[in-house]
Formats: sequence, C-alpha cells, structure tokens
Amino acid sequence: MVVQAAFLDGSEPKWKFQTSSRVTFAEWLTTPQNPFFSKTAVNRMWSQFFGIGIVDPPDDFNDENKPSHPQLLDELAKAFGEAKFDNKFMIRAIMASDAYQRTSKQSHSTQSDPRLFAKMPVRALTGEQLFDSLATAVSYRDAFRSQSAVFFGGNNPRQEFISRFNANAGKPTEAQTSILQALLLMNGAFVNGAVSIDKSETLAAVADSPFMDTRRKVETLFLAALGRKAEAAELDKLVKFVETGDKAKQKQRLGDVFWTLLNTVEFRVNH
Repeated sequence: MVVQAAFLDGSEPKWKFQTSSRVTFAEWLTTPQNPFFSKTAVNRMWSQFFGIGIVDPPDDFNDENKPSHPQLLDELAKAFGEAKFDNKFMIRAIMASDAYQRTSKQSHSTQSDPRLFAKMPVRALTGEQLFDSLATAVSYRDAFRSQSAVFFGGNNPRQEFISRFNANAGKPTEAQTSILQALLLMNGAFVNGAVSIDKSETLAAVADSPFMDTRRKVETLFLAALGRKAEAAELDKLVKFVETGDKAKQKQRLGDVFWTLLNTVEFRVNH
C-alpha cells in the first residue's frame, strides 16, 4: 500500500523534477502559508523574553495544551510571516509591547498568574547570564585568569557556573536556588576572589579611591552589582557597618558589602 505524502496542513506537495523531497518540505516549512512554523518561532521568542510561552512548555504544541492568548499568537505569527521571518523585527515588536515594558511589581492579587502577563514575570538567570553578570560587576577579564590561579581555584569559572545553574533547569519563573548553587555563590573561588581586596579589580578601585567617602563607595558598589543607587535605609545601615570599629578593617567590610550584594536575590534574577 502506497501512502501519498502530505504536509501537516493536509495539502499535497508539488514535486519538482530532480529536486529532493527534503528541499520541497523545507520550502513549505518556511513559507508564510505554513501556520505551524511562524507560531512555534514567535512562541519561542516570547518564552525567551518572558520566561513563559503563550504555549507553555514552548515545544509542546498539541490540542490539549492550549495557548493562553490564541489571538495574540495568531497575530504575532501573521506579522512574522509578513516580515519574511525577520527575527529582529519580531524582537523589536515584542520589546515595544506594553506587556514587555510592565514592571515586575505586583499591585493586585489578580496579577499573580504569570500566564496572564499582567506584570513582568521575575525570571531566574541562566548559568551563562549569571556568570556574565558577575564578570561585569567584578571587572573580570580573560587576561586576569593567567595572573591569579588562586582567584579561579584552578578551574574554568564560567563553565562551573553553567554546569551548576543549568543542570536540571526548570521553568525560569519557578526556579529555586539549590544548596549547591547557593554554596557556589557564597563560598566559590570566583566570588571569593571578586570580594577580595587583593584580587578584585572593582573592589580595590572603590576601596582605594581617595576622592570618595564611605557613602560614595557603598553607592558605587550598589551601581556595580545591582545597577541602581542604594535606598536611604540601605545606605545608612551599610555605611554604619563599614565605619564601625577598627578603621584598618574598613576595606574588608566593604568587601563584605560587595559579597552581600552579589548574593542577593535581586542580583540572581531578571526583574
């Protein structure tokens, strides 16, 4: 018995002489008339930016797993096809939406369901994102690797973060920090080096700056770690901590402040 080949939408292929069936399938797969490709592609982009897809999980399209916003998915897929599958166009469109530009702060109990997109979901950083954020905060450069083996504990720090934080990764909006992940951030060689006056370029530059008082130094560490200024209560508490006791240990206490900031939930999530 011979079964006639057909596309997923039920239409029959138009075969071309001396053209591979794979080429014929690829041409149909990427045509604007194929509703499956566009929907899958835009849903994956949406999931990447929001941590949860319109169809979620994003690779589970079936009749039992309905999209949360079917009209939105149809509209995005249509626009993507009309733009000739221009990824940059779709990325700009999603980022320009009201949903993407909303705050992550919840103002009403009805906003708790992340699939409503009533607020921006708080998402855990991947291992790559977390390490690159740390690298930026502590002024890590590849050239520094060969200068201080102690700083890195003899290991590749980026690979260590990737393997630890990407292992068994679940939904970004529901991720919880494991004990091993917490220990890597609290006691790992990379973070310990990052908060050491002898090894950390950022911390040494701030602590040794003669034109900044303690308040300015703490504010600078906030900007380096969290990308924001410290609130008044945070600033008063941490300045008091740094200036209390032996002045010779103020640099060490600045390192403690930096360590605390790098270990906050605020640093570990995209919000």
